[in-house]
Amino acid sequence: MLKKRSILRKIALFLCAIMLVTIIPAGESQMVYAQTVPTFSGSTKAIVCGKQAKIKLPSGYSKCKFSTSNKKVATVTSKGVVKAVRLGVAKITAKAGNKKKIYTITVKPAKASEVWLNHQAVLTNQKVQLKLVSDKYDTSQVKLKFSCGFSQVNSNGLCKGIKSSGWGSMDYYYGSFSRTTKFIAYSPDWIMNDVLECGWSDDSDTCNIDAGVPYKAAITSMVSSGKTITPSGLRKQGISLLVDGAEMADTMIYTPGKHTISIVSGDKEISREVNVSYSIKDTLVNRDATGYDAESKKVFDAAFAVVNQIITEGMSDEEKVKAIHDYLIYHANYVNNGDYSSAENWAYGACGVLLHGEGVCQSYAIAFYMMATAAGVECEYVTGVATNSSASGGHAWNRVKINDKWYYIDCTWDDPVGGGYENYDYYLSENGWPDHKVEEIKDLAQKEKYSWIHYYLTGKGY
Repeated sequence: MLKKRSILRKIALFLCAIMLVTIIPAGESQMVYAQTVPTFSGSTKAIVCGKQAKIKLPSGYSKCKFSTSNKKVATVTSKGVVKAVRLGVAKITAKAGNKKKIYTITVKPAKASEVWLNHQAVLTNQKVQLKLVSDKYDTSQVKLKFSCGFSQVNSNGLCKGIKSSGWGSMDYYYGSFSRTTKFIAYSPDWIMNDVLECGWSDDSDTCNIDAGVPYKAAITSMVSSGKTITPSGLRKQGISLLVDGAEMADTMIYTPGKHTISIVSGDKEISREVNVSYSIKDTLVNRDATGYDAESKKVFDAAFAVVNQIITEGMSDEEKVKAIHDYLIYHANYVNNGDYSSAENWAYGACGVLLHGEGVCQSYAIAFYMMATAAGVECEYVTGVATNSSASGGHAWNRVKINDKWYYIDCTWDDPVGGGYENYDYYLSENGWPDHKVEEIKDLAQKEKYSWIHYYLTGKGY
């Protein structure tokens, strides 16, 4: 019986040995290495946040007791190992009997670029309290100090603002961590003009932003000529841009209509209402003039009302052109019975024939362009010289595309002074007419909104 048990024990030991060989790979040893902690002996030490360092005590210090002035910044073990917890400054005290030694610990970021001031940019004449901020570190324990690198910042970090737009540099530090940074002052109007491309000197609040398409917002940096700063970059510097109360994106799509644009910096907020509209082409194609000023919108809407009235589903392009041509002839007359010299400004814009029932040649041509484009017919605006039996002079007419061919059309000369009946003498000619000399052909939708608002629609800019 004993012999049998002895054999069983030997078998069990043999199996255990096989298992151990199987589990532990050959050539590997199970050794645990102690973490290496750097030591320091100087009275000041900078430690990267999250790292540790051990105090190397001078001779004569034994059985020391350690304490820290701020556990939120740095802790210390009974063996003198300091752990950096948050950015800031803490004093570690080592006591041995009557002896005492103090070590100043600066907890710093791994990279200087990982921290910055809450306001590297201000609005002109703005007062702000400067503090250190970071996406990575807790900066609540940092108490900044400033050197005299920038005269507008006092020792407590209060920025008094810069009277005019400009920039300068300043130095800030805590403990042994220091940095020089740029400090920029922006004019609020200048930011809005740059980001929104709005002309505030203009008597219209309509911006050059086109609704419905991606728009990249950026301002020209004052620090380095030619570089731009996006809203997110400006926000990081301390100034936020808002659209209707929400943060402005670097790239966004505006809807047509009135929007409130705000600049927020500290407790200072400046807001302005602006109108955003479609591009000229999209305004005509969509038949939607939302976002334009009241006068301009009235002219657009008049053109759209005519198109909705005279253009029906299923019409060919030629039928559409004829309907627009006939409408202008029967509903408009040349201004002052042919005396354009005494015509008022409105007679030169589309509002002449659309709202007043009379206008000069370019009023006819612009109105025709608007209605043809709104009806889905490709159209161009033609300028040049026309000659009648008594004189020659500047003139405007149109060109339309029908069945992949371009044709000239002149509604003004097909509408005799006094009106009342239609002519087709200047209707759909491929080559034009001997008494019309073409100088320029252009797509009016390519012209900027300013020209439309001040000239093509109302004529008030003439």
